[in-house]
Formats: sequence, structure tokens, C-alpha cells
Amino acid sequence: MKKILLGLIAFIFLCGSSYGACSCSHGGGGSCSHGASHGSSYSRSSGGNSSHDNVRLINTQYQKTEHKFTNCDKHYILTETATNFYSDGSRRIYSNSTIFNSDGSVIEIDCKSVEHLIFNDKHYFIINKNGYKLINDSGETLTKRNYSFMTKITPNRILVKFDKRYGIIDLSEDTIVPVKYQKMTHIGNGIFVTKLNGYYGILDKDDNILLNNNCERIKPIHDVIVIKKYGKYGIYNREGQVVLEPVYDKVKKFNEYILVKKDKKYGVLDFYGNKITDTKYKKIRLERNTLQGLLNDGKWENVPDKYERTI
Repeated sequence: MKKILLGLIAFIFLCGSSYGACSCSHGGGGSCSHGASHGSSYSRSSGGNSSHDNVRLINTQYQKTEHKFTNCDKHYILTETATNFYSDGSRRIYSNSTIFNSDGSVIEIDCKSVEHLIFNDKHYFIINKNGYKLINDSGETLTKRNYSFMTKITPNRILVKFDKRYGIIDLSEDTIVPVKYQKMTHIGNGIFVTKLNGYYGILDKDDNILLNNNCERIKPIHDVIVIKKYGKYGIYNREGQVVLEPVYDKVKKFNEYILVKKDKKYGVLDFYGNKITDTKYKKIRLERNTLQGLLNDGKWENVPDKYERTI
């Protein structure tokens, strides 16, 4: 009961803050079911003045919404939101969430964001309260560091940011991927593009290096990954295997195809990186939904569906 009262007092204080206060919003990611079991809202008008450039708070709308977590009937979350509307047309949203057990007992209050995890039939929450941490469903803090960012990759893998560097930990806060990367971008299936000392590479959620950090650029296209190394472009698959060596001047997406350019001539690949034509066209176009290439003699020809070797 004490936690609930403290949470309500803090929320009321936030709602009454003047223009210029920090705003935060609930960001439960994919862990909350967005079909609220019940909700309520009301609004309050205000003639209060703000000292900031004569901007006035003209209205505040409040809303309480209860959500269930996905695949979970043991816990739920109550989010309280206040939206302030100002005379210059701007608005600010203040939000905090309380996590409950199904019996109504409180697990945690005043959360800016909540993400729910289930692993080996145990329940965990990634919460943001002026820093990210991991707690269990008894409200006990399981992480020692105060992270500036955390998000679930799998039930036992968490992407974290600490001291401006990214890495991956498990639920025991054991390091899986060292927290040393300038950037880590998830491109699906537990695969990450990483940046280290200005160069890019690829690894998976278990720290298996698929491509060393020696690329100038990496960009996913369709089902492959385009890399730039020593000023030339090549293609790798998502397992880190070479599809085409980096010998091309340009690689780009074109409709449902991939175009490669070498010595001022274009070739065509499918979205798996399989070669359809050699680099023989001066230009490529899509004419009436048919891909065509311009030959040296000035004639356009239809690009074949699959690779046909020239004898």
C-alpha cells in the first residue's frame, strides 16, 4: 500500500509540473498486449501561465490504462498518462507504469518503460527508472550496473549500453558479447552489425564473429548484406559467407533485384545474391514490369529470369 501511495503522489507531482519539465513515455516494446482490459480518461483545463516565452498550459488530459503482458496471466501493468497542451500548439506527455502481480500486489512503481521476459518458467522485467535495470517478479534488482539502455533480444539475451558502449548480457548479468562496441544494430535472427573503432563487422547474439570489424560500410539488402572494403563493394550472406567478393564499384537495390556495377557496366542479381547476368549493361530499366538492360549496340534486351552463361 505504501508503494501505491508513493506512486500516486509522484504521478500527481509530474502532472502538475510547469512547461519545460522532462517528458517520458511508456515503451514496453513487444512485451505488452495492447488490448486494454479497461481504461479511463478525463481532462482538466488550466489558465496557468508559464514563464517560458509566455507559453500557457491550457489543458491537461489524464488516462489510466491496464495491459496484460503477452503470454502471461501472472502479472499486469497499469500505465498512467498525463498529456499537457500548451498555447503554442505543443504538447508534452508524462507517463509512468506500475507492475502488479495478479493478486494486486505491487512489484514496481514509477517505471518509464517496462519489458517482460520469461525464461525457464521464471518471470523478469527490464525497467527504466532513471536508468535501466533487470528485476524479478519479487521486485528484486538482478543487475549491478545502471545501464543507459537495455532491451530483450531473446528470453536470455539482453542488448545493453553502458558508458556509451554496447554489448550483450544474459539474465545473470554475465557478459556474452563484450560491452565495447560503438554501435550494435539488430538486423534480425540474432544477427548484429557492429561498429568498433570506426569500422563495421557482423556477429551473432552468442558472440560468434561472422565478419571482422574491417569494413567501411555494411548495409542489409533483401536477404544479403552489402559490405564496402577498401573502397569496393561485395556481398555476404547472413551467415557471414562470401557471395560476391568486394570488387564492385557500386551495389544497390533495384525493385526486387540487386544491381552491381563494375567498369561502368551493370549486372543483375536476385535478392539472394545469385547472379542473373554478367556486368554487361550500360543502363538498367523497368519497362512495363519487365527488367531490361541497355547493350553496347544501343539496343534494350529483356533480362533473363536466371543466369545464362555467354559462350
